[in-house]
Amino acid sequence: MSDKKKSKRILDELDIKILYYIYKVGPAYIKKLCQRLQEDFDIIRKHIKKLEQLGYLERVSGRIVEYRIDRKNKVTKHRNHTYYNVTRKGRHFIRNIEIDVTVDLKPPYKRT
Repeated sequence: MSDKKKSKRILDELDIKILYYIYKVGPAYIKKLCQRLQEDFDIIRKHIKKLEQLGYLERVSGRIVEYRIDRKNKVTKHRNHTYYNVTRKGRHFIRNIEIDVTVDLKPPYKRT
């Protein structure tokens, strides 16, 4: 069985949403993911640990984090939380996924 089929079977819908969100927006912390994906903190934390163990996510090192608000603007922030970013394996998975992922990438203050 190919690695692609194995990883699809291992990852559920929420895992894929987490990877997709971080891939599109940039490094994120658990509380931010809870707000954006509208899930419980403990559930998101469990999925983050799973993705980290499988090699799809990694902790961001350093005290400064940069992420994109939209295509043009980048934000640089001092890190007060543990941020996670998609690894090479995770980026490859998201680029080659054949499932339609629907995640609202707009910040809460821009949603109607």
